[in-house]
Amino acid sequence: MISWKHSFRRLNEEYEIAKKKKQALDNLLENGRISQSTHEIFEKEIAEAIAEIEKQKRDLLDKMNSKISELESQIKTLEVLVANYEIQHVTGEVEEEVYQREINLLSVGLDTARKELDALKEALNQLSENVQILTTDVTMQPEIKPQLQETEVEVTKVENVEIKETDSPQAPQEQIQEKPQITEESPPTEKTES
Repeated sequence: MISWKHSFRRLNEEYEIAKKKKQALDNLLENGRISQSTHEIFEKEIAEAIAEIEKQKRDLLDKMNSKISELESQIKTLEVLVANYEIQHVTGEVEEEVYQREINLLSVGLDTARKELDALKEALNQLSENVQILTTDVTMQPEIKPQLQETEVEVTKVENVEIKETDSPQAPQEQIQEKPQITEESPPTEKTES
């Protein structure tokens, strides 16, 4: 989670600097302080810097889309485990103490995964908007749209699921001994031409 946030922040800072440089250059031309030919020289340099930022943002968008898919899958798995424990609790297969402990662990894992997913989606939308603004400002590349996609998950079978009891504060998904079988069906991802 930390790495995408750092990259996102850095690219936004670089974008803001490039945008300020372009505005300053345009103001110089408008005020008659530089000639059109001098403006074109600097505009080309700024356009190259912006093109590099766009490339890095596209790469980050791809990584973030991949992380979103991973988190959506993790959330589905945790939801299946919660449902399994709820059913076992209602039918009396699981004692109250075990049920409470495991539901609490799974709830923490679900809450953490959902918050990260929301943060990623928000950052992805901001990143996509910035790339669109960049391309509009410089008219270099076509618009880039976020590739948010819903992943269909089919749960084929849920058997008794045991969660290993430990004293360590590890995430619940690392403590799972057996997982339900899940098959993913997702539409083919369209790649954006650079």
